[in-house]
Amino acid sequence: MGRPLSAEEVGSRLLARFGDDVEVADTFGQLAATVTADRYHDLIRFLRDEPELACDYCDFTGGVDLGPETGFEVVTQLTSTEHHHDVRVKVRLPATDPVCPTISDLFPTCDWHERETMFPLRKDFPLMSREVKPWPGVPEGEEVEEDE
Repeated sequence: MGRPLSAEEVGSRLLARFGDDVEVADTFGQLAATVTADRYHDLIRFLRDEPELACDYCDFTGGVDLGPETGFEVVTQLTSTEHHHDVRVKVRLPATDPVCPTISDLFPTCDWHERETMFPLRKDFPLMSREVKPWPGVPEGEEVEEDE
């Protein structure tokens, strides 16, 4: 059985491999790596295949709509069942044409996560439940006048 790597140890390995294409941060003892969309697939493969990292389980992939000025963020949580450490990977995408490579060839369960991430979290369309509509009936307590 391996040993869990600290956020700093995982971060240094990612910086050595991906350089300026990745930003790393320690978030409460867990590494959060923000990577460019072009290197996302390579970074996920590296986290999975590198023996000291061995992130063999994808806990989830989801998305966050950060608004029209900021765009979107794809978030993927990986875990090493051998070493017992976690890595959160983030990809920032523009508000217009947000495209992120698939990782379902590396983690087949991501197929479902990626399909579900595609639309539901977007906030750029009106929800019918949030629109105010006139009440179609008579307000409670008022009488209706009948024509004679």
